[in-house]
Amino acid sequence: MASLNSCAFTGNLTRDAETKTVGENEVASFAIAVNDRKGEATFINCDLWRPGGVTEYLTRGKSVGVSGELKCRKYKKDGQDREFWCLEVRSLTLLGGVKERAEEFESAF
Repeated sequence: MASLNSCAFTGNLTRDAETKTVGENEVASFAIAVNDRKGEATFINCDLWRPGGVTEYLTRGKSVGVSGELKCRKYKKDGQDREFWCLEVRSLTLLGGVKERAEEFESAF
């Protein structure tokens, strides 16, 4: 049976994007808050590979639309196995108001 791993969210950045180099590639990490119908927030960790110059626009409070694949990252801390979920962003749209125009960026893989 075929399977599909695809997610899409719109929300506001909870912190400025942090860029780091992994091997020969650059990755921008950030988180967004997504509100449900009751106004309760869910926080989504996001990784955008090869972000180019878009990171200067990924600042706290900005509205974005993201889509990609949900991944489980596993690591050890203090001898204990840990994990967290992260959206590997394939498409990013900067959502703006009247003063800002929306722009779309495709991540190159």
